[in-house]
Amino acid sequence: MKKIVVVLMLSIISSQAFANISGIAIQSEKDITMQVYVNGKLYNKQPGTFVRIKSLPGLFHVEVRVQNPYDGKWYLVKKDITVKRGYEFYYRMHFEKGKRPAIVEVRKYPVYSKYFLNPGLYNRNPVS
Repeated sequence: MKKIVVVLMLSIISSQAFANISGIAIQSEKDITMQVYVNGKLYNKQPGTFVRIKSLPGLFHVEVRVQNPYDGKWYLVKKDITVKRGYEFYYRMHFEKGKRPAIVEVRKYPVYSKYFLNPGLYNRNPVS
């Protein structure tokens, strides 16, 4: 009986600890690689098109080093992102001809949704 009570208490405590997880997801276009710095530290050593950052809620200073496909120049795009508890904020790199790239917020998803587990679901096109 005591073992069951201990197991139940540990499961309740551990399930509440997962509610504090938050995240940031940044995606660029198909052939454009990027390097992401979070609070001055390089987050992805291998440049890629999709980066997911899981962490506790708070303020993050995000810097993305990316090459603009229109003019071929490398840019360092900075943005301060405030992350709330229980949500993953999804951002996309936005490129325009003759302008600097920008980080644009697309939407936010609950942490325990299917989007948090599978990045391929972000790229779904609407069915007409």
